Amino acid sequence: MTSWWMWNPAGTPPVRRFRSEEALARTAPDAQVVRSADFTCPAQRRRATAVRSDFQRVTGDPVQVALVEQRLWTLLVALRRAQPLRDALASAVPRPGRAALVAEPSRELAEFDRRFDQFADAVRVLVADPTPEQLRHTAALD
Repeated sequence: MTSWWMWNPAGTPPVRRFRSEEALARTAPDAQVVRSADFTCPAQRRRATAVRSDFQRVTGDPVQVALVEQRLWTLLVALRRAQPLRDALASAVPRPGRAALVAEPSRELAEFDRRFDQFADAVRVLVADPTPEQLRHTAALD
C-alpha cells in the first residue's frame, strides 16, 4: 500500500523543521492533515487515493488549481468523517422499526458519494484534457 498525505491548503505551515515530509504528516494534528491511513475501509482508501493521485497531475492556472485543491481537501475530510457512519450502517442488524433510522443517513451518504464521484470524474477528465475551461469547470464544482 502506498502511503500518502495531504496538508490543509488553508492551514498555516508548521514553524518547526522536520527531517522529512512524512515526519511532518505523522506529527501534524488531524485537523491539518488527511492521511491514507485515516481510511480503514479499503474501498474508501482506494477512492481517496485515486482522486488524490489524479490531482497530483493537475496543472494550469495556480488560482484555479488552488480552488480544486481546496475542494479536494473538503471532500477528503468529509469522506474521513463519514467512515464511522458507514461502519455503523454496514454492521446494523435489520430490525423492524429501524428502517427510518437508517434511511436518512443512507440517503445523505449516497448524495455525498455522488458528489465525490462527480468531482473525481472531473479531476480525471482534467488530467486527460487539461484545458483552462475544464480547470475552471472542476474548480467551480460544488
